[in-house]
Amino acid sequence: MAIAQDHIQQRAIMRVYSAYRFALASALFVALMFGPAKSTLGTSAPQLFAGVASAYAIFALSLLLRHYLIKGHYTPTQLFFEFFIDIGAIMFMSYCSGSTDSGLPLLLIVSISAASITLPSQLSLAIAALATISALSEVAAHTLYERVGTQQFIVAGITGMAYFSAAIAIRYLSARIVKTQQLAERRRTDIETLSAINQRIVQRMQTGIIVMSRTGQIKLINDAAQELLDIRPASGDQDQYAPAVLIEMAKNAINDSQIISVGPRRLDLHVNMTNLEAHNHSDCLLYIENISKITQRAQNLKLASLGRFTASIAHEIRNPLSAISHAAQLLAESPNLDDSDTRFAEIIQNHAMRMNDIIKNILELSRGRTPQPERFALGNWLQTFNTDWRPTEHTQYSITVEVLGETDIVNVDRSQLNQIVSNIADNAVRHGAAKDGRAALIFRCSTLARSGAVILDIIDNGDGIKPEDVDKIFEPFFTTQAQGNGLGLYLCRELCLANQIHIYYRRTADQQSCFRLQFSHPDRGTLPD
Repeated sequence: MAIAQDHIQQRAIMRVYSAYRFALASALFVALMFGPAKSTLGTSAPQLFAGVASAYAIFALSLLLRHYLIKGHYTPTQLFFEFFIDIGAIMFMSYCSGSTDSGLPLLLIVSISAASITLPSQLSLAIAALATISALSEVAAHTLYERVGTQQFIVAGITGMAYFSAAIAIRYLSARIVKTQQLAERRRTDIETLSAINQRIVQRMQTGIIVMSRTGQIKLINDAAQELLDIRPASGDQDQYAPAVLIEMAKNAINDSQIISVGPRRLDLHVNMTNLEAHNHSDCLLYIENISKITQRAQNLKLASLGRFTASIAHEIRNPLSAISHAAQLLAESPNLDDSDTRFAEIIQNHAMRMNDIIKNILELSRGRTPQPERFALGNWLQTFNTDWRPTEHTQYSITVEVLGETDIVNVDRSQLNQIVSNIADNAVRHGAAKDGRAALIFRCSTLARSGAVILDIIDNGDGIKPEDVDKIFEPFFTTQAQGNGLGLYLCRELCLANQIHIYYRRTADQQSCFRLQFSHPDRGTLPD
């Protein structure tokens, strides 16, 4: 098994070693040509030494260029050949020096160390064995010509032991380094994976998360917080800052919990702030929740209480109301009534019907059926609604469906959405026909560019709501019509709260009357602002 398993690391090691090889070959050649006359280099065969040194320098230069210019994986055979040439060239030049005192064989320790790092264990030990055999062979060759004494075999043996010791020691240290590096790499991968998981969890949370400094500079923010606070994503290296109300909370330097109102729709948000560290100058962590969720739970309790109350009085009211209505109907059929009495009978019937509608709406509201949300395309649903729906009053009308956004997927209760849109469309038809004789409705489906949440605008050609009445239209029993009971829009708002839909009245760019439904994100379930 190779120690340098990373090809990038292996290439870096061979680049450094090839530079060392070229420097060594060049230095040996220059020392021979320009060194002192009594130098031990090349004393036995100077011309042969010069030839080997020059050839070795050319070989080193070619490998240096190869390692720096040519990219690719190294095979063990290629690297073994390079180290084999190093051993042969250095030992041959040591033989040409005519004595074992040249010290050239000791240079092979560097080559053996490089081989131990880059080659498999068997090949690295083979390099050490070849170096040892070469050292013994050099002494044997000198002994044949009686240049050195036989005691030099001991020096050669010790040198061989040094070769194997260097190979084993470097091998062991390299293995420890690689294992440590692999462990660090695994830990880094695990940390990156956990960080990616945490980031995904934070981004998918329904609760808004912000990490910011005391000056308001945002260091981390998820999509839900951007939607709730109406903060646009920062572009490039531009710093991103929190709204002023959050900065004021951070300057207090204490853990705090407040209900704030921010954004163009003035949503009520519950903000819980805590310090990341013990001291008061550390960064702040803020949890932001849409108060509509709490309102929704309170609304469910209110509806349950209202349901019990209405169930207990339904018969008490409906029975006498039915009797009054029936008696008024019989009275109106009497031939002895004059015109004024007939008119009074009609008034009784009309108000009895109105009271019956009020009771029916309250009962419908008090049932408080738990929504059964499902994902579907709003554009297709609007086309079906346009085909099947008819207004309660026989009035001429037209409906145009426009789907403008990139996505129109919502996650709500179909039947409750049908009830919401039907109530709004009934009002739109009635007011539009009262103004122009023919109602014209536009169902415009679009998408919030920042969050991907879907918007449905119901636009009509009526006069619209007066500015002073906009804040009252969703209150129970508030109505601007003599025959209205003031529960239609209130019922719409309650159903919207149950389905996490934000409903409000607005004017379009050309001042047309419009009710906007902002659906929660189909995946996160947070109300867009």
